[in-house]
Amino acid sequence: MPIQTGSRGQDVRDLQLKLKALGYDPGDIDGVFGPRTEAALKQFQEHYESLSPSGVLDAETSAALAQALVIKADASTAPSAPQAAHPPAPCAPDVWEAFKQLVAVITKSPVRYGPGRGLFHDQRWTVTRGPGALGSTGWTSLIGATYPSFHCSSWTNFFLGWLLRYNERYTHAGNIPSLFDLCEQSDDLHAQPDGGPYRGYGPHCFEITTDGSTSARKKIPKVLDIRELYDRRETLPTFVVCGQSTHLPAGWRWWHHTLLFVIDHATPGAPMHRLAADGYHAADGRWSANPMQWIEINEHTIPTYQENVIYRGYGVRSDDGSYGDGRPILSVVVEP
Repeated sequence: MPIQTGSRGQDVRDLQLKLKALGYDPGDIDGVFGPRTEAALKQFQEHYESLSPSGVLDAETSAALAQALVIKADASTAPSAPQAAHPPAPCAPDVWEAFKQLVAVITKSPVRYGPGRGLFHDQRWTVTRGPGALGSTGWTSLIGATYPSFHCSSWTNFFLGWLLRYNERYTHAGNIPSLFDLCEQSDDLHAQPDGGPYRGYGPHCFEITTDGSTSARKKIPKVLDIRELYDRRETLPTFVVCGQSTHLPAGWRWWHHTLLFVIDHATPGAPMHRLAADGYHAADGRWSANPMQWIEINEHTIPTYQENVIYRGYGVRSDDGSYGDGRPILSVVVEP
């Protein structure tokens, strides 16, 4: 049952302690869900694009609180030594060609920011209009219509499933697990609040540790900034999925966004791009409808992200650049 104004008991006290630990002010730690606790919870929810600032502790908000506490604990410890650098395996030509076709589909077709996802259906991947069944129209946008869409975490979840040929093994339904769960969990089935089970991609992903340059610039351990990623691009794998935090006047908006960096090792200079479902969930519950963005990262675009954005990155592992289990990589279509 959701915890909200008027609720009392240990669950409310636990919520107040978590909010206080994250820097919000829920008032007295008394187990009573009053106006100050509601205001603090709404402020936390506003720092996550996928959450509605309802002031109600639902399953999605509870998961976001747990994630924020883990990341805060990580940031308080000393940085670990970076992993030894291994030359990346160039992406196999057939996978790279399929990826270029995917980019064309999701950036040149009307795929926008919203609660859609990639659904494995009829032996192919379909970008859907909503989080439920094909043809879902149970949500609203700022342009007054539903459309094929991703929000940030459904995009990275979809990409990993598509690249690694999960296909019929891809069991995601309902709420989107966090990127950290996807990349750190094993390949076993995991429970998911208010939705079906999902599989993690842990065996296929490895965390990219900082070389220390980001810490020197940002004074935050265990994170990466755009400059470090760009400077190290020739040693990074082709595909890097990232959680993103953004610094706002009120403070850090911790790990509210996920995205993909792509490095073309077959081209001199190893061009690097950012592919993301950028947008926002408005206070009135509507979605922004921003299109998917494919942006080259270079000396001209680095300043856009350099000062106020940090990342936690996971490289997608492949010994020979083919990914997955050897099955043909499938095409992607957009739901009409």
